[in-house]
Amino acid sequence: MTTDHVYVKNDGSGLDKALHVTDSFIKKQHLTKRDSMHVRLLAEEMLGMVRAITGEFKALFWIEGNNEQCHLRLTADVEMDPDKRRELMSASTSGKNTSARGIMGKIRELVEIGMENYEDVSRLQMQYGVDPISYGMMGIDNEMMSQAMLTWSLNQYRESVLDSKDENEAYEEAWDELEKSIVANIADDVQVGIMKDRLEMTIFKRFAV
Repeated sequence: MTTDHVYVKNDGSGLDKALHVTDSFIKKQHLTKRDSMHVRLLAEEMLGMVRAITGEFKALFWIEGNNEQCHLRLTADVEMDPDKRRELMSASTSGKNTSARGIMGKIRELVEIGMENYEDVSRLQMQYGVDPISYGMMGIDNEMMSQAMLTWSLNQYRESVLDSKDENEAYEEAWDELEKSIVANIADDVQVGIMKDRLEMTIFKRFAV
């Protein structure tokens, strides 16, 4: 089934309705208590990211799925304010947005910078110690780099960090962050596609059988 589509804004508009749509999906699919809790948590995390995005942001939220799996979807056409973004970035002595903590925080920053200048997505970095980790590049499909839309995947990011986590402290801390992340632990994948001022985000979740 496909739920109703709900417009959500970062000023809080539509968020309660989106959660109501989520609860309705859960009820109609007769999900287990565990799966119900997971879907609700994933919706809350996705909508929480929407609330945290800077500038004016309006997106369309809905869920597709059945009693075996679901996709939580978010799409938006957004015009970020470059001046506002520069103000926020310059507030940090490092020149980076130090509030980008956790997986959803990094996804939010990926979205914000991508919406401002999507050529910069491949150069996004998070700083741990002295070694930067390009979490944008590590999750972006190489084949997609030459195409119009850049795609970031949580699973690709996880694999990249896992392959390198024994090399230095930076990757160890990135792995520790993944292990503590609600989304990273209960979602089967998170994919973010950015094409200039177009955003598509999907959280994938399979249910217990």
